[in-house]
Amino acid sequence: MQFEHVKIRRRRGEGVVPMINVAFLLMIFFLMSTTLAPERNTSVALPEAVSGKLADEGRALVVAADGTMAWGQFRDDAAIEAIAATFGDGSGRVLTIRADRNVEGAVIARLIARLGAEGVTDSALMTGG
Repeated sequence: MQFEHVKIRRRRGEGVVPMINVAFLLMIFFLMSTTLAPERNTSVALPEAVSGKLADEGRALVVAADGTMAWGQFRDDAAIEAIAATFGDGSGRVLTIRADRNVEGAVIARLIARLGAEGVTDSALMTGG
């Protein structure tokens, strides 16, 4: 018994390679044109956000991993007093807090309670993500 050799014709369509090339070129373009944030004097590892909107950094209260605080040139208690003088006037401005991800939640809770006692009622915890 002898079988005929049948050629199967495949439809030639558009290739996927040009689309992949364009996708990679766009990815490289967006990575190269991204604006990077300026470096900070104090290095903190931000906690990850589950959801929410990004806070406006502006001038932020920085809480380091060991619990020390910095706000501009002010440190610890002096920073709290300067923040109370600036944000405690009921202007509706929001204080941004940049806390290291290794800071315990109890430290942040005490800080927010202390700020509230000083009249600073609006604050936002900055997260990375």
